[in-house]
Amino acid sequence: MANQAPDRKKPLQDILKVAEDLPPFPDVVQKVMPLVQRMAPVEEIEAVIRYDQVIAARVLALARSPHYARTNPVRSLKDAIVSLGQKALVEVILAACTARFQDGAVQGYDLREGELWEHSVGTALMADRIAERLGMKERLTVYTAGLLHDIGKTVLNRYVEDYLDKIIHTVRTKGSSFLDAERSILGIDHQELGATIARSWNFPGPVLVGIGYHHSPQDAPESHPVAAILYAANRMVAAMGIGAGVDGFLNPNQDQVFEDLQIDARTIEKLMADVFLALDETKKFLAG
Repeated sequence: MANQAPDRKKPLQDILKVAEDLPPFPDVVQKVMPLVQRMAPVEEIEAVIRYDQVIAARVLALARSPHYARTNPVRSLKDAIVSLGQKALVEVILAACTARFQDGAVQGYDLREGELWEHSVGTALMADRIAERLGMKERLTVYTAGLLHDIGKTVLNRYVEDYLDKIIHTVRTKGSSFLDAERSILGIDHQELGATIARSWNFPGPVLVGIGYHHSPQDAPESHPVAAILYAANRMVAAMGIGAGVDGFLNPNQDQVFEDLQIDARTIEKLMADVFLALDETKKFLAG
């Protein structure tokens, strides 16, 4: 009996089933965002946050950190919400929520416990700063996309681990990017899977585009600036040695993206130094 060709559909079917079975994204985000947008009384926001003890503890920790220190002491969750302001409040809630999915080891990509989450937070911080330089109003969009840009790796992890030798062989012999090798062997790559997961969690279109094209912004059908910012942020954070993983530099470098965003060598140096300090501060109140 002749050897049958491997069925590439089966890994893909398994992968999509695992992604479909992921727990829903914590609804505290969906509840808080509308309240923040309509400038709801602090008491309403507090009522939502206080029922999630992990989120509440991290909001308090951030408000009490040196970066947000105020003249008046933060004695309660209500004080913390007032002290932080809308943007920082939503960012810390999002970061704490994503930690639930990304803080474990991702051995298929050679990432130890906590490294994927640290890389994601670093990318979110870097993306936010690039968006600020560009004068973008929707900075929360790029921050959110940065936090979730590698969420697909949490599902592809064990499949990449099983097929890693074959993926690396494909990269070396065919000159493929790691991303192309993922797609060729598994039927899907981590950025496409990440967008699929984020869509099931009801994140908006620009966030999906940022996640789905963070390695290939030139292919993005819309919201190209978000994908371009995510690409640049991801590359810079990986270059800082933060959660680069086995695939970190096995994808093509697109210098044109940096040129289009007007990010030169001096700007890169400044952004890296800024994010290094910000990430260190962030880890102190979000760790654990």
